Amino acid sequence: MGGIVSPRVRAGQHQVDRRCAAKDSSCRTALTRILFLLLPMLWLSGCQNRSFERASDGPTVYLDELSDAAKTEAREKIATALIRGTQEFYLAPGDEIELLYFVSRVPSTGEYTIRIGDKLRIEFLGETDSGRTVEVRPDGKISLPLIGAAQAAGQSADGLARQLEQRYRGIVEGAKITVNVTESHSPLQEFLGAFGTSQGRSLTLKLLPDGTISVPAIGTVPARGRTLKDLESEINAGYKALNLNVFVSVLPRSLQAGSAYILGEVSKPGRIDLDRPRTVLMALAQAGGVTISGAMNAVRLLYVGDDGVPRGRSINLRNVIDGLNLEQDMIVPNNAIIYVPTSALAETGRFLDLVLRDVLRFTGFGIGGALLLNQNNNVQQIVPVQ
Repeated sequence: MGGIVSPRVRAGQHQVDRRCAAKDSSCRTALTRILFLLLPMLWLSGCQNRSFERASDGPTVYLDELSDAAKTEAREKIATALIRGTQEFYLAPGDEIELLYFVSRVPSTGEYTIRIGDKLRIEFLGETDSGRTVEVRPDGKISLPLIGAAQAAGQSADGLARQLEQRYRGIVEGAKITVNVTESHSPLQEFLGAFGTSQGRSLTLKLLPDGTISVPAIGTVPARGRTLKDLESEINAGYKALNLNVFVSVLPRSLQAGSAYILGEVSKPGRIDLDRPRTVLMALAQAGGVTISGAMNAVRLLYVGDDGVPRGRSINLRNVIDGLNLEQDMIVPNNAIIYVPTSALAETGRFLDLVLRDVLRFTGFGIGGALLLNQNNNVQQIVPVQ
């Protein structure tokens, strides 16, 4: 059965061709306008962002404009934290530390002070069989013939001897008295007695909810937000002030890991543990790294500083990696938020994708038809349907 295309069909085909050409021209014009709009965005995507820091109530400080001394200080601070590890860890409630005690064999600088329970040998020079041994009573006094009670606790041996000479001056002419401590109860002995040993001893302490610890012989010591080294120095200074010949080493036993939160274009966004100091670059590596659409040159860090002021830092990690500008990175504070934005190039690509989808959806075209059979003349006609 042969087919003949009628003039009507040819006219319909020409009309469709003209419409398609018009639609293609409109589409090309729209795409041209879009590309002109996107050219500035594509150019900006190649620009390098500068690292800066800004406080909530302060000006913006660009890190590449810092003095050489400030840059050196920032690099040394990061390097020191990474090398010392937990020594730069800031303590928080729930952390457990161990105090390892040692006895110092260096003589104390101050005179020995007589204490309750001490035994004293008191002798009158020039007098035979006049010496006697007495024990300091719970009220801090001793009893002697002719003068009765005398205050002994809290005085040095020489100071007590001078006091007794004054008391005996009107009774015994030219009295010369010496006082010797034959059995002492020094703070060190009592302190070590509480441990049950005369050697070094360890003690495990846990930071209370208020951030303090209770140290033997010293009492309450604030520990929250301090490093192990700082806390060790304060405890040793306290024992020195008490004339206790001991010193301690403070060691971490069970530290509660801090945390940071990573958002944006990373492989594994969410919470990460900070059980030791980490830089922003190290934290992003822990989160699986930055995706191909992430802006490595504009990573944001939001945190609260030691002064309680909210702060934000924008870090160009490409400068850190390629230029070794370590001063632009920083140690991640506890409860900080790290955000990796989408790069300008990726944003442009996504925008272009959305626009093209819209253009093709609204300027596209379709063609259809119907087959009519003329049974009398045995002729097929294709009639376009619009």
